[in-house]
Amino acid sequence: MNSIATIEDLLEAAAGMSQHPKIQLDKEDITIMHSIARQVFKGTALTDRQFALMQEKLSKYKTQFINIDCDFDYAVKQLRQPLREIDRSKYIKICTSNDEIPLKGIDYNQKWIKIRFPFNKTTIVTVQDLQRTLTGSADYYHAKGTHEHYFSLNEISIHYIVTTFIEKNFEIDKELISISNEVETILKNKESYIPGIYNGVIKNLSPEALKNIEEELGDIESVTHIKIIDRHRRYGIKHIDKTLPVVDLQTEIAMRDKIELLCQPSKHDNRYLLESLYNLDRFPLLVVLDEANNLAERQLYECFNFFRHVMLHNEQSVLFRMSNASNTGASFNEYIKDNNLNNWVDKQTKVVYINNSKLPKLLISCDWVPNASIIFGNNVNRHVNSYVNTRCDLVILRDEYESPMRKYSNYYG
Repeated sequence: MNSIATIEDLLEAAAGMSQHPKIQLDKEDITIMHSIARQVFKGTALTDRQFALMQEKLSKYKTQFINIDCDFDYAVKQLRQPLREIDRSKYIKICTSNDEIPLKGIDYNQKWIKIRFPFNKTTIVTVQDLQRTLTGSADYYHAKGTHEHYFSLNEISIHYIVTTFIEKNFEIDKELISISNEVETILKNKESYIPGIYNGVIKNLSPEALKNIEEELGDIESVTHIKIIDRHRRYGIKHIDKTLPVVDLQTEIAMRDKIELLCQPSKHDNRYLLESLYNLDRFPLLVVLDEANNLAERQLYECFNFFRHVMLHNEQSVLFRMSNASNTGASFNEYIKDNNLNNWVDKQTKVVYINNSKLPKLLISCDWVPNASIIFGNNVNRHVNSYVNTRCDLVILRDEYESPMRKYSNYYG
């Protein structure tokens, strides 16, 4: 008697996993039928949808099964194991890490958006696109092999997620929909809600932000808008007018799209750069000299020679020395001594010079904090880079090309 008695037997025979004559499958059926056959061969039960689909697929080969003495009509309706139940729920809701997310080292008071759906390649791609879009705005977590995806809860992530899935038959928490609608209203009426500069007028800034502007720059009515635009990240300004024409380096710096700006020596010499930073009142300033390529002395000379005419010598300080074993080192150290640049660093210091290979411990312990930096060259110690990126809202990269490592790696922030 033929041993094919269930639909699982039929699948294993069709895929050549049993001792039966070969079944010739159509090319378009091979991948799906072999995949499900391997699944049942390993002991995993069929789902209701797989059962229905395989009944449909196998019926095309009924004659071949009959020819190998198989009671096809009986076997195709029988199951070796009961159907496997699948949770096909699709929902998006608010949850907290301590009751639903197996995260370690995360603040347990953090709220999260939970997106749950059964395996679907299209939806997974959608979530991956969301992850890329929200990078920097929301943390993401997914345990491999699970159907749950988590994004940290904030207004930006709520709006992106709700608008992405609102028409995709997901059950969405009403609170999330309500918040998303509020965000949409704000985005459509930015001038009434979002802190910014609109047609030259500062709007929606908190009293604290206005106070910070006046403490740094003086009376807000007399401050040029280019200085405020340059520092808008420091003051929490989310919108700035993009109509300001970029006619010089000073404007280019102020209108930069991110904290870092590549300033190529072939386009702008050091004096023009320093003059632009001076006009923007970009102090305290950290200057990272390129000692690795023996350019530190010339760079120090050009910077000091400019600043000596606009500030006192004791408002500048060099925090490293070069080895006297080389002529360059001896000359560099002598220059510091001759120009009285061995000064203590405090809140009155306007410019500090370090090298690109080591972060002085003094900068970590003292009260001096830069708000802008010039980095000469691409070869920068990671501790120096981290110090700069966590304190400055303006970083001038002084080289012809931005290194691929800095441009694409999280190592450099």
